[in-house]
Amino acid sequence: MKYDRFDLEEELHKVWSTEEDLDTILYRIMDAPDGPPSEDEITSMLIGLKEIHNSRCIKLWDVFDNMVKNKCFVSKETPLDYRGVPLKEIEEATQGNLWPTEEIEEY
Repeated sequence: MKYDRFDLEEELHKVWSTEEDLDTILYRIMDAPDGPPSEDEITSMLIGLKEIHNSRCIKLWDVFDNMVKNKCFVSKETPLDYRGVPLKEIEEATQGNLWPTEEIEEY
């Protein structure tokens, strides 16, 4: 499947919804009219939320990784590598010009 920046944004927002899930759990523990849940119920809620959050992060990484592989982050004006470094600088670095000599400090 090919993803775009809107898919990435959607997955980022889903990861942030974990905070809302935690607020819901806190409501159940502190403010629910039926009283607080049992220790087992709290543990089950937290284990479930942990797994959901992990799944959200896995999906987010999958979208990001797919976009990197499909070169979705490459600038049309100045091509960049996966770190955002202009390809021209990489070409210069491979020719022995890693850093300008005036930037190197001796210790």
